[in-house]
Amino acid sequence: MNRRPPTRLLLIAALQFIPPLVLPPDLLASMSPAVWGVVAVLFLTLGINLVRHRAWARLATVFVQGFSIIVRLLVLVGHVRVGGDPTAAVDGWLLGATVVSMALSGLILYTIDTPEVQMAMQ
Repeated sequence: MNRRPPTRLLLIAALQFIPPLVLPPDLLASMSPAVWGVVAVLFLTLGINLVRHRAWARLATVFVQGFSIIVRLLVLVGHVRVGGDPTAAVDGWLLGATVVSMALSGLILYTIDTPEVQMAMQ
């Protein structure tokens, strides 16, 4: 049995941190180093365990990416307008970051659910 992970799984393991961290520049700059450290450890742990074919890492990746989509939808509904005023301008950075993040998370969810990746994780 070939235990080498498929290329798709390696890409997910290496790049799954990108969708949740696609944020407007002002929000990225305001994050403390402690938050960056926790995020780095979380995604490093998930990536290493995906490559090691741990089933819980696949489940955790699905959870993190799905949760990212849900949170983005909730934030978008309440904050896409500057100041929450319905007649105010649309916050372009927030809208763009949300769309890109949700698309990338959806792509990761689709890819991790392919038969090739599922067979590799067994």
